[in-house]
Amino acid sequence: MDKRDIRARALGNVIFLLQSEMPSWSSPFVAVAVILVLAIIRKSYNRILVRAPPGPKGWPIVGNLFDIPHKNSWLTYMQWSKTYGDIIWVRSIGTPILILNDLDDIHELLEKRSAITASRTRMVKANELMGWDWDFAHMPHDDRWRQHRKLFHQYFQQKNASRYFPVMEKATAILLNQLLGSPDNFRNHIRQFAGSIILKLTYDHEVVAEDDYYVTLADKAMKGLLQAVHVGSSYVDLLPILKYIPAWFPGAHFKREARVFAKWTKDLRDVPFAQAKKKMSTGSLGPCFVSDSLVKGDVDEDTVGNSAAMAYLAGSDTTASIVASFVLAMVQYPKVQARAQREIERVTGGSRLPDYGDQSSIPYIDAIIAEVFRWATPLPLAVPHCSQEPDVYKGYYIPSGTIILPNVYGVFHDEARFAEPDAFRPERFLEENADFDPINMGGFGYGRRICPGRYIATNSAWLAIAQILAAFIVSPKHDGELKSPEFVSGLVVHPAPFEVKIVPRSEKALELIQQLVQEP
Repeated sequence: MDKRDIRARALGNVIFLLQSEMPSWSSPFVAVAVILVLAIIRKSYNRILVRAPPGPKGWPIVGNLFDIPHKNSWLTYMQWSKTYGDIIWVRSIGTPILILNDLDDIHELLEKRSAITASRTRMVKANELMGWDWDFAHMPHDDRWRQHRKLFHQYFQQKNASRYFPVMEKATAILLNQLLGSPDNFRNHIRQFAGSIILKLTYDHEVVAEDDYYVTLADKAMKGLLQAVHVGSSYVDLLPILKYIPAWFPGAHFKREARVFAKWTKDLRDVPFAQAKKKMSTGSLGPCFVSDSLVKGDVDEDTVGNSAAMAYLAGSDTTASIVASFVLAMVQYPKVQARAQREIERVTGGSRLPDYGDQSSIPYIDAIIAEVFRWATPLPLAVPHCSQEPDVYKGYYIPSGTIILPNVYGVFHDEARFAEPDAFRPERFLEENADFDPINMGGFGYGRRICPGRYIATNSAWLAIAQILAAFIVSPKHDGELKSPEFVSGLVVHPAPFEVKIVPRSEKALELIQQLVQEP
């Protein structure tokens, strides 16, 4: 029964009662009674059926503006859930925000009802000041977004994954040799590894050095984006009128900062795409997303350029986060590392490095990747959704334009679902949590907004992790030194800087690594 049915039935009952008690509708008493009863019905209806979910009490006018955290907000939302429940409601200067901490609620609202919850909120700092409006992950749920999504999906869908294995294998070989030669620089090696794969697949660009211009450019641009997407990270998103104040005005540092990042955002979109088109005009551009899409000619160049830049940006950063968090986990949990190495040797006999043909035979590696997603959630809040129509859920009214934040981190650290949530235990996905898959539980987003490039990220991470385990022992830099794991807040979360020792497991492992550079 919808709201109109409830109103109609209530009104019908009132009229029936009044007619049976008062024969004359001309009586002033009847008119007054009808008005009073209808007012009571409306008030009761609004209180019982159209109520807002619980949440922290705000201030007049500004609401919860000062309650919304700027960093590690997923941790705050987890704490709030203990007080207010899994569905939390806040308002910031009139903007309604719905925070979801339970997987069932997230699936219902963002997947089953994705027709009305798949849009995006207005991102003033990111889109209007930094120039990220070309990124289709930020676009509203409309035909323009659908065109970008379709183009991206056609090239990077799961059935095409094996076509990209040679690129991933080459990048992994380079990564292993770099870890052998300069293990202290492992973070830059991982960043180059992730960037080289997506740049080759997208623009046919070969990354030959860690200071590659495109890899560095993506890193610079992403630093700005990471701090501009989360709700509450900048007051200008909650109070858009602030975008009009001059950059020199006291407190307008966000505009000065955005001006710097805007150039990198534009270059990220335009420079590699222009270079790819130039190579294509001379016949020197190899098979890649840009060449494939432009040859087909069924979409405009702007859509191709936007989608290519999106792949280049998101693919490299998410993959780098996964692999770097894996290294941190191996430092923290040597028993997990030892078990994984035994599992690999059972399949390879220690005479070769694992490859994609071994994936189904080493389920523990898949469990490690699943646990990395759960333990060090790369996208702890995903990108905020925005409702396009009013809705009612569990008796709570959700107005159109509500920002919806799925607390992915909270779901992955729910003690009712995952025992010892702060511990890194890959075996949980082979035992008590065997039916759970963090990737499908929100590791790459939800509903119509789930990341279409997730297969590239997971496949490239799988090979890197499997071969690092087969070739190296990862341990703390200094014996006896083990600090608690820390992570840097942002749209995509990365481990905070840490030191590590990476050495070959054996002479045979060293030989296998060295052979990689000699192979064509």
